[in-house]
Amino acid sequence: MKKILLFAIALIFLSCENKTSVETEAPEETISISKADTLEHLLSKVIPTEGGFSISEQAAHAVLSEIQHREQGIFYVYAPEADFNGTEVVKIKRADSNGAEIFSETITTLKIEVAE
Repeated sequence: MKKILLFAIALIFLSCENKTSVETEAPEETISISKADTLEHLLSKVIPTEGGFSISEQAAHAVLSEIQHREQGIFYVYAPEADFNGTEVVKIKRADSNGAEIFSETITTLKIEVAE
């Protein structure tokens, strides 16, 4: 009986979600480029020791859509398909951590308008 009781208590503790991270949305940014251009959007001048950037919603009409680490900082780089005109939406997640857990996540939405 003690084993069943201990097992039940363990399940209760494991099922409790201890969410210590905070997720926020940054203001949406709109950027216009021509379809012959490559967008290089600065995300941060500082490269974090813990955490980092990732694409949570990818561009649908891209030849290139990635996060690049350079000496000058972290950039989102985008190049549209040759025949694409329109609007792309890309969501980039920044996770900040203290090394043990992620405590802050920020979602940045980039609206990329591609024209002739």
